[in-house]
Amino acid sequence: MTLGRPSTSRGARTAPSGMHTISILSRLATTACMAALMALASACMPQAGDGGGAQKTTDTTNTPAREYNLTLHGYNYTDLGIGSYEVNGQGGGNVEVGDAEAGGSGSVCCVTVYAPMDEPQPITIKWNPTGDKWCEQTVTLKPPLPAKPEYFEVHFYQDGHIEVAATDTYSPSRTMLARKHRNSRHQDERQNVDNSSTIARCQNGYF
Repeated sequence: MTLGRPSTSRGARTAPSGMHTISILSRLATTACMAALMALASACMPQAGDGGGAQKTTDTTNTPAREYNLTLHGYNYTDLGIGSYEVNGQGGGNVEVGDAEAGGSGSVCCVTVYAPMDEPQPITIKWNPTGDKWCEQTVTLKPPLPAKPEYFEVHFYQDGHIEVAATDTYSPSRTMLARKHRNSRHQDERQNVDNSSTIARCQNGYF
């Protein structure tokens, strides 16, 4: 009978050791599960400067684009009167040399645009700066457009570059230069400079 006591004593010590091991494993498993859940929750939350910023951006992709037929108007800041010009094939007529108060073209219908516009759109301008010379330049109409645009403006600058804009009201001239008469900036026409070929593609005769 005394031989059984050491065996019983060893068995009594073995049982608590196994239970302690199970308890440690259970706690480790619980900790691992909590860590995994926290990582998953963190991944689903918007990050600073990323998802948060994206949520503040106005999404216009679901807004239907509407067609607007805009009144075409030209502004001439060059030294010479423009015989004729076109915007994407639509004729705008002649454009007198402009100053702070006068000059430019008459109002002609129409240039078609679609608003709202999310991306810049290429616009092809053709014009007759002098004699039989015709030039072509592709420029960019930049967003955003007015909610209800009414005018399409073409601004011919003295250095040869062109800018376009869609507006909801008639814009004043962008130049303070004086002019001698509607087809010449200077009294002595030999002082007039033609910079149309600086940026544009030009040739004798219509393209």
